[in-house]
Amino acid sequence: MGTINTIAKIAFIGCGAMGEAILKGLLQGGLVKKGQVAAGVPTAARQEYLQNTYGITAVGDNAAAVQGADLVILAVKPQMAKAAVTDDLRKAMAPEALVVSIMGSYDIAMLHDLVPGHRVIRCMPNTPLAVGMGMTAITGDDKASAEDLELTEAIFASCGQVVRVDEKAMEAITAISGCGPGYFFVVMDALADAGVMAGLPRALSIQLAAATMAGSGVMALKTGVHPAQLRDQVTSPGGTTIAGIKALENHGVRGAFYDAVQAVLDRSAALKK
Repeated sequence: MGTINTIAKIAFIGCGAMGEAILKGLLQGGLVKKGQVAAGVPTAARQEYLQNTYGITAVGDNAAAVQGADLVILAVKPQMAKAAVTDDLRKAMAPEALVVSIMGSYDIAMLHDLVPGHRVIRCMPNTPLAVGMGMTAITGDDKASAEDLELTEAIFASCGQVVRVDEKAMEAITAISGCGPGYFFVVMDALADAGVMAGLPRALSIQLAAATMAGSGVMALKTGVHPAQLRDQVTSPGGTTIAGIKALENHGVRGAFYDAVQAVLDRSAALKK
């Protein structure tokens, strides 16, 4: 399995918001044609939506969806994995099919139990995939080839950035980039509320907060400058920005992020027991 061009058929098991973002990236990027894609989704309404919007085959029978697929993307919620991946589905899968999972808390050992005998790649994307600005970490099992990893990189590069990591890093990555959009939406909402308190219309305040956060992220990525240096560039001695930063530090903003990441790690560990 070399490039995406060698794939005859891709099957999605589950195609909610995250799966749809991947599907959209694949089709808009010209990596696959709509006739090469099938999706197994439970409701008739979702099947109709995917067929009408993207022109793919969408069915309620997951086993039918995976028949003849070179690549199976598991895109259901982790708690639905065992219900979605049935014995009938496993029997219908081609023995050589590659399995790519975006089920965050499912590690490689759990995936081997779920789809025995298949090469698996575990991925941790995040919701900005939906606007082509996702951040995805991938890691493969011992059987996954360099070509498998290149293929998976190409898939997720169609809707954002991709990094290869060791599996031992995946839990921390989940706590940073996987859950990170949730943190930033809280910060964005709080900053927008503060703007409203200062007299700005809510729509304008949200626009200012969102655009400032997005631009700051792009600036850090494009310049490669350490965030502390970028902060210093906008922080004049005795000025207004340092006064605002002092207030944030007084309220423990750094400690709150440390605690948030640790809470995710603790919860993730508890869910695996």
